[in-house]
Amino acid sequence: MENRTKQGVGRLGEIMAGKYLLSKGFTIISRNFSTPFGEIDLIAKQNNWTVFVEVKARISEKFGSPLLAVTAAKQKTILRNALCYLKSKGLSDTPCRIDVIAINLDNNGKLKTLEHIKNAVEIRGA
Repeated sequence: MENRTKQGVGRLGEIMAGKYLLSKGFTIISRNFSTPFGEIDLIAKQNNWTVFVEVKARISEKFGSPLLAVTAAKQKTILRNALCYLKSKGLSDTPCRIDVIAINLDNNGKLKTLEHIKNAVEIRGA
């Protein structure tokens, strides 16, 4: 794999996650949507639902599953980003959820595993 930087692996993961979502009937609305709090990797539509997708990709499992990178602090940021998007687009009453797609790649950048966790980040006490 040519670009083994964190950004290169992340971009490749986002491309693979987008293709996966399209194959499952999602429509991609936006990629890398910036907010004052950070960035939303993918925003998709499925039926009437707006789905915010955090993509985590790794080449090595030396540090564990990519899911381990979705810490409590990261979940809070993802939620703030999603709420910011909904407010900015006037979609506060739209059904939505936050999913995580975890991708493991081999040393050549080929897909080894892809795990899609729906409703991975929830609003507690709401």
